[in-house]
Amino acid sequence: MDALWTELQPIIAGERSVFAQRCHELGLSMSHLHLMSLLDTRGAMTMGTIAETLGAALPNVTGLVSRMQQRGVVERLRDEGDRRVVLVRLTRAGMAQLRKLELIRRRRLTVALSDMTQEQREALLQSIHHLRIAFQRVDATKETVR
Repeated sequence: MDALWTELQPIIAGERSVFAQRCHELGLSMSHLHLMSLLDTRGAMTMGTIAETLGAALPNVTGLVSRMQQRGVVERLRDEGDRRVVLVRLTRAGMAQLRKLELIRRRRLTVALSDMTQEQREALLQSIHHLRIAFQRVDATKETVR
């Protein structure tokens, strides 16, 4: 197990660093990216739900959303059923920035994979398949790993 972690750790750290640099180039902080990813997967969310999900105080979330709104990546909307409720959702520009980051990550991975032989890629695919299944089992237990 230690040998696996020894091999994976520099890859994960390196990719995190490259990804953070790409976000910085786009004017996005990791907090921006986290919220954008949440909105992308869950859809529009109330300010209260965002605060709860991020484990942040509502005034902090208000400031974060305001800065993101100024950058044009999110927008605030009033709930048609209850005008007191403010929803936050990604804008087209926000979605485009997320897709751009995903494309950059995919291209980088493609370049790395193309340097491997077909046999190496097939072995990696099989290993990743088993890893994905193992994560599904971990997720199914609903245990929080801290």
